[in-house]
Amino acid sequence: MLNGVVSVFTAGLLLFATSPSSTNYVLPSYDIGSGGTDNSSSSNFRLNATSGTQNTSQQSSTNFRINSGENPTQNANVVSAPTLTNPENYYDRLRLVINTSGNPSDTRYLIAISSDGFATSRYVQTDNSIGTSTALTNYRTYAAYGSGSGFLILGLSPSTTYQARIKAIRGNFTENNFGPASTSAATVSQNLSFGITTTLSGSPPFSASFSSLNPGSVSSANADINLALSTNAMSGGSIYLKGVNSGLLSPSQSFTISSATADLGSASSGYGARIQSSSQVSGGPLTSLAPYNGAGDNVGAIPASFQPLLSTSGPITTGTSVIRLLAKVTGDTPGATDYSDSLTIVAAMDY
Repeated sequence: MLNGVVSVFTAGLLLFATSPSSTNYVLPSYDIGSGGTDNSSSSNFRLNATSGTQNTSQQSSTNFRINSGENPTQNANVVSAPTLTNPENYYDRLRLVINTSGNPSDTRYLIAISSDGFATSRYVQTDNSIGTSTALTNYRTYAAYGSGSGFLILGLSPSTTYQARIKAIRGNFTENNFGPASTSAATVSQNLSFGITTTLSGSPPFSASFSSLNPGSVSSANADINLALSTNAMSGGSIYLKGVNSGLLSPSQSFTISSATADLGSASSGYGARIQSSSQVSGGPLTSLAPYNGAGDNVGAIPASFQPLLSTSGPITTGTSVIRLLAKVTGDTPGATDYSDSLTIVAAMDY
């Protein structure tokens, strides 16, 4: 029988961990968490994991949207419907007040306006007119849009109904969808009402006459001219006057009593117009212009080209004015009964 010794050798496998390294950097201790909602960590590093992020399909409704993946920032609040009105019967503008919907003061807003239910839209630009640009410069703060008083959206079409809606942004990657639309507000049509009568007649043809012209005396025509003006022209306008003969012409005598800007009380002769009064119910004001705004016997000339008689700087309601014609002759003025002039008075507004 052979006796022997059986030796059992065990082999050991030694595992060495090598730190990730490059020429200049070494990560001496590292760990990766297991994901989920736990915060996995080592003595030097930690991996925060989240769950419940959106899948690759975008979730949305008319006014709200949830993008796929994780939302890294807090989006601005969706802006509720703004207030759109026409408080002054404007034909080319509407007033809008933003509803901030709880957004902080540094939030900026882009305003869309539409006349076809937002099938097409225009956007409020930096000068409050409307255009196609949605550049970041057209996003402005609540304060820049007039705060609680709002502001006027300019450049709209007359007799048109509009709605507006707003989106907000605060910092990077925070822009939301446009919020719900405002109630409708409409611009009105452009309008101008201008009337002429005299103290003798309320309907044309109108006439005024000098019953007699005595040398050395200032005479007034037997009828004053009454003017009436109402308009919604935002930039106002003027009323103009002109004659035909640049004076009172007698065809039978081939002589003209020349129209002049003068004080007829001291001038030897002349013919012209003077504004007796001007007023308005609201707006305006209706302002008398030189040289027709003098007192006493001072008159302005009535030449054969239009001269500004009155003006208004904006919309006016029931503006009225009274115009008087005066004349004076000398002893050398040929006597005749056919001295005459034909006056034209027009109103021209700036829309």
